Amino acid sequence: MRKAPIQRVFSVGQVAAMCHVSRETIRRWVRGFGLTAYNTSGGLAMKIMEADLRKFSEDLRVYVDWEALEEDD
Repeated sequence: MRKAPIQRVFSVGQVAAMCHVSRETIRRWVRGFGLTAYNTSGGLAMKIMEADLRKFSEDLRVYVDWEALEEDD
């Protein structure tokens, strides 16, 4: 049985840093441009899955600096 690959999950702030835009821009992309996001169980925070961000960035040709978060570690 093959396991599904582990998928990273990002916060709005992390995606904003990776795309070099503001958090509000990410929220706009979620509300009006088709970026899929999920609310946490408490509903206080949005999370964005790596696959959804990859698809969004390919479809709309949005630049994503995938190494941006690794530099901060």
